[in-house]
Amino acid sequence: MKSSLRACVIAGGLLLAGVTPTTALAGPPDHGPPERPVSVSAPESACSAMAGTVIRANKIGTPQMLRADATVTSAEYFAATEAELTPDGAPVDNAGGSTAVVTPAKPAFCQLVGTIAAVTEGAQPIGFQVNLPTEWNGSSTQFGGGGFNGRLVDSTGYLPIDTNAGDFATPLQQGYMTVSTDAGHLITESPYYDSTDPVERAHSTFDFALNDEMFRNFATDAYKKAHDLGEQIAKAYYGHKPRTQLWVGGSEGGREGLLMAQRFPRDIDGIFVRNPVIGWTGLFANFIETLQAVERDGAAGGFTAADIDLLGRTSAQACDAQDGIADAVLSDYLGCQEPVLQAVRDLQCEQVPAEPGTCFTADQIEVIETVYTPLELGFTLPSGMDTYPGFLFGGEPWSLHTKIGNDPSTSYGDEGYPNYALYGTGAGKFVFGQDADLDVVDDFDRLEYQDRMAEVSAMMDTLDPDLSAFHRHGGKLIVLECSNDYAQSAAMGMQYYESVVDTMGQETVDEFMRLYVSPGTDHGCAGSIDPAVLTEDGMTPYGVDTSSGTANGVPRNVDWFDILEDWVFHGDAPGAAVIATSNSAAPPFEVLAAKPICAYPLIPRYTGGDAARATSYTCQV
Repeated sequence: MKSSLRACVIAGGLLLAGVTPTTALAGPPDHGPPERPVSVSAPESACSAMAGTVIRANKIGTPQMLRADATVTSAEYFAATEAELTPDGAPVDNAGGSTAVVTPAKPAFCQLVGTIAAVTEGAQPIGFQVNLPTEWNGSSTQFGGGGFNGRLVDSTGYLPIDTNAGDFATPLQQGYMTVSTDAGHLITESPYYDSTDPVERAHSTFDFALNDEMFRNFATDAYKKAHDLGEQIAKAYYGHKPRTQLWVGGSEGGREGLLMAQRFPRDIDGIFVRNPVIGWTGLFANFIETLQAVERDGAAGGFTAADIDLLGRTSAQACDAQDGIADAVLSDYLGCQEPVLQAVRDLQCEQVPAEPGTCFTADQIEVIETVYTPLELGFTLPSGMDTYPGFLFGGEPWSLHTKIGNDPSTSYGDEGYPNYALYGTGAGKFVFGQDADLDVVDDFDRLEYQDRMAEVSAMMDTLDPDLSAFHRHGGKLIVLECSNDYAQSAAMGMQYYESVVDTMGQETVDEFMRLYVSPGTDHGCAGSIDPAVLTEDGMTPYGVDTSSGTANGVPRNVDWFDILEDWVFHGDAPGAAVIATSNSAAPPFEVLAAKPICAYPLIPRYTGGDAARATSYTCQV
């Protein structure tokens, strides 16, 4: 995987076998699972009766796991509610930061909350939520978590992804039983959570990793245990286990979905994951390397907002039009890497100090190269990883500040400290170093922590390319990578997909797996263009022109759950292109622009016509 992905694509001819590059899905799918629904009689009393239910340990997880009984601590019945606009027209508070301004409708359902007891001293229990619709379609959907988890995921609403205009039906609304967990720890239960010291308060996100049982639950066990518990609850409430089981998740929740496909391949029938954190250990090594490049020597590698704007202009000028149109989106996401890197190097300051936003210092170029070129680990992890791929250029002013920040004066624990510097520091201290006092910037050396990183890799990395058991089970897997992701490299998903193809063959992979790449979108698959801050001429604040196709934001709204259902229940595989839209925020959600999201390695190339129409693009290499 050390050669460029673009070279691998062309030389290997990794086009989807039997899939024609089109720009639309063929007709609306027959929605939902074709199963006999179950209607619960006397649902309020049936719900109340579930309180105090105990699920025995031998029904949860595998014999190799630490196991204990689970208990339903609360059972609450909710009557059906209609969808409604948020009072101030703001987006719904949702795990994926949805663009929707409509709080989704909910059917009548019973919500169970409880815990799976801890086994070892000092460990927290695993929290769970199970939502049981009164009119059950016979299937379940499990929601993944995010970040370091530590919160009980709410699985009553939209998918944990920012690709929703607001008119999509939630799994619960469609009659799915839904399942979620806190992965075995709550940040609010950390001894650091209420500290008055900001550094200690920052520790509360990560300190669970010092407890072996809690880290094992986070890495692997909690998701299998929650799955099994959900089956037992369905059996108790409805009379039988779910016939079909789906998984949806993004980021860490995407890693969890791949974990289920790789390690528990007969548990889940259909999986949709967005920007999955596949090579977790390599990614966090990248976070730490980036953190060190920015903050060492008195934050010599720090960036101001003007510097990040300069990088955004530079990347657009170097490669924006390479896909056939200049629209502030680098759709040729792999082909743009080298041209942009060269343009950055050509802007090295001749003398320092220099006016911010006019050139890049040698230290800043080192940071850019650390972020956007592969990281050689110096050893091979149990997952087989020895290199983590570079991030992909494009839309830097939208979100690069969450990775490296635009205020070099902030530090760990400060308000405004960049999120992924926070994650790098936390992982260095608590996951790899297992020392809250470790100075990650100056004293963390990967080679000194190689053994611990190998332990973490064996638990956390989801790089196994042999998905044959999942395939034999009849499972279907859809992976969405968003090219401007700064929380994990979209190239990692491409490398993983290629490894699956190398292992199983393209024809077999086409039977059960798709990888789509959405250019110009970020970690939640939000767009890298904010229409509210464009000039009257459609120019971004950092001086890059949009087009009619992007002036209303990068088209990204797709009902991925609908597409997954259609494949799992009806056998209709998605094609080489899925149409994404930009929509007005409120009903009737007018379509303002549309563009195809292409199956890897195809990209949407502009072929002429109205840039706001999907027919003006074709998916090509």
